[in-house]
Amino acid sequence: MKTIIINLTKRKDKELIFKVALLSTLAVGVSLQRPKTIMKAEAIKIDSVYNDNYGDFDRENIPNKSLVIAKMISALKPRLSSLERQEVAEKIQLALKKHKIAPQIVVAIIDTESNFQQDLVSSTGDLSMAQVNVEVWNKEFERMNLELIDVERVKTDEVYSLEKMAQILEILKNRYEKKDRRWYARYHSKTKKHKRVYLAKLESRMRLLEKLNLALKKSDTPRLLAQAN
Repeated sequence: MKTIIINLTKRKDKELIFKVALLSTLAVGVSLQRPKTIMKAEAIKIDSVYNDNYGDFDRENIPNKSLVIAKMISALKPRLSSLERQEVAEKIQLALKKHKIAPQIVVAIIDTESNFQQDLVSSTGDLSMAQVNVEVWNKEFERMNLELIDVERVKTDEVYSLEKMAQILEILKNRYEKKDRRWYARYHSKTKKHKRVYLAKLESRMRLLEKLNLALKKSDTPRLLAQAN
């Protein structure tokens, strides 16, 4: 009888030890998985901020007309005279005839990059109103068998510098638009951290421009054509 009781006790002890070991293993497994779940949630949150926290004004059909562009410049830089705004607007219009980029993107970038100052030279060597980094982009132009950028012309010729800006944006658009909703932020940087900061600056300007209600509608076409002529 004693033998039976001892055996039963030993069996219960073994079962208890087994259950404790099993629960410990499960607890360790859950604790190991938990950081992965948190990291995944954080990654989703970061991506959402980058991809979805901005409006769609960058895709609005804004006409490439000097009067329209001048109006956008006026909203961002009211201190400029009407003559200065119109001159810059005409040069942007010329640049965008060769390279099809939305004018609101270009105006927002210029305001962010240079404050519409043609003689600006950044700490990283970016030049002109368009803030073109000639050294960096000439390496890419050479790789693509394109005509190299003339550094002196960028400094002195506003039309030329804006055309080079539009050409660079067109390269970025063709290369990245399908996989990067905000491809134009790569004009400043290709790293996500710097792009988020840059996009916040661009977006604040886009919001101001959006209030102008410049999006092209079919009913606007005759009026805009008349203004252009």
